Amino acid sequence: MSKDEATDLLPGERPAPKRLQLVVIGEQSFDSFDLPERGELVIGRGDQANIDLDASHVSRRHAILHVGRQLEIEDLGSVNGTLVQDQRIEPHKRIALKAGDTVTIGTTVLIVQPSAGAARPRRLWQHGYFELRLEDECGRARRSGATFAVIRVQTDRDTDAVLEVLATALRMSDVLARYGPSDYEALLVDADQDESNAVLQRIMTRLPSARCGVASYPRDGRTPEALIAAVCNVIAPANSGAVSVIVEDPVMKALHGTLARVAASMINVLVLGETGVGKEIVAETIHQKSPRAEKPFLRLNCAALSETLLETELFGHEKGSFTGAAHNKTGLLESADGGTVMLDEIGEMPLAMQAKLLRVIESREVMPVGAIKTKPIDVRFVAATNRDLEAEIARGTFRQDLFFRLSGFTLVVPPLRQRPKEIVSLARAFAAEACRQAHRPSLAISPHALALLERYSWPGNVRELRNVIERAVVLCADDVITPEHLPVEKMGETVAVHQPPRPPAPADDELTTDEREERDRIVDALARAGGNQSRACQLLGISRGTLIQRIARYSIARPRKGQG
Repeated sequence: MSKDEATDLLPGERPAPKRLQLVVIGEQSFDSFDLPERGELVIGRGDQANIDLDASHVSRRHAILHVGRQLEIEDLGSVNGTLVQDQRIEPHKRIALKAGDTVTIGTTVLIVQPSAGAARPRRLWQHGYFELRLEDECGRARRSGATFAVIRVQTDRDTDAVLEVLATALRMSDVLARYGPSDYEALLVDADQDESNAVLQRIMTRLPSARCGVASYPRDGRTPEALIAAVCNVIAPANSGAVSVIVEDPVMKALHGTLARVAASMINVLVLGETGVGKEIVAETIHQKSPRAEKPFLRLNCAALSETLLETELFGHEKGSFTGAAHNKTGLLESADGGTVMLDEIGEMPLAMQAKLLRVIESREVMPVGAIKTKPIDVRFVAATNRDLEAEIARGTFRQDLFFRLSGFTLVVPPLRQRPKEIVSLARAFAAEACRQAHRPSLAISPHALALLERYSWPGNVRELRNVIERAVVLCADDVITPEHLPVEKMGETVAVHQPPRPPAPADDELTTDEREERDRIVDALARAGGNQSRACQLLGISRGTLIQRIARYSIARPRKGQG
């Protein structure tokens, strides 16, 4: 696929030397807004303003910019007035503006100038290229410790105005792509949470009817599949569908047989597995098959909240216990009394919170933040993680005593590549549900498309399969999903890499017992990680350099990433 075939040119980014932008300089802030070709923008304070100055001297609807053949400003009868070129303007009278003019509102200065972004075209990439860039960015962030974000914007229709808003709201370093019809995605390179939220807010302000979401690395995911799944889940939560649990592969039948026996007891359960395998479904099934089924099942993602918010969400707080605590809040553990609490991503919980959670589990009592008396609770815990908690214990990032309390019984959910018999059934179920949500007739999946689905290794597991099928339903204009509706760029066959012959592996009798055990652990970790050496390092608790040395030492075959 050539570069020209992979991209479109956004109409809003054609060179347009007459385009203007508004630079806003406050006492402690600086921002700029590219102005549209036409329209009206309210300058003020709060939700009613398109350009929010957030200052006490600014009225909620202070002034309005009229953008068209001529740029004009009109004071809306504000309390403190509006100055143009240091001259106070009459309320409700339009005053023409040109490049270089200054508008003063209290201590805030607004300057009209030519838009720097209008002189440079922006590319609109296809989804396949976007995923490749996202994978590169994940690798770079792992090496450098950088952060970035993924944004998705779903609109009602494709128009030049929508494309123009996206082109001007994003930074020039960002990557904009088309996820599907009227559906866009953007990679915000080197953006922290505040920066990504600011970009998202600019888009939402200018496209108030759009459905928008953001996912940040590493908070919401560390792989392309996890990040795309996270941002898709914001747009349309994965549990909004009614797809039933599919258990067809022997390995899953064995798991669910064990699960049913464990559910009947009161023991706490630890659910392990890669991102997207369905650990939350396993947790909910445990609850539904338990004597607590009639009581609440509540879930908390430990990676999505700061330590302070995590504490108040779990334990609750008393009115006045901290700034902003205007009323009492019942915590998750108290709300789920008699039922089950799923602690997702338990490996991400800060050490200080781990100690507090351990006390709750041991005492069966919870003390809200700011309270002086404890409250008894009756809760069963189901914890889930994709991390190797024993390796985290060795590193000192997870408490061993909490691990023992949570892992009364451990269930390991196998990745989708290890249960291939379920791929076709899951794909058809997801397609049927997506069609139902879109109010359209059910779609078939062609044999060639099914073959591609079955051959792919699914590093993002069931969650990735769901997203691929939902996108295919959106792209499909006929009644059959074919390979053209799938991301074949990443699902195609891998190319064999020819390497020089490696030295013969040492015989078993040449290795010590410890070396044989170490070799077996590495082989097992590589298999569990689907050949991904970075994930295998996490499972083993060793550095990548050490892993490569051991692979060479034992002449272990290196499975290609994602091939299991």
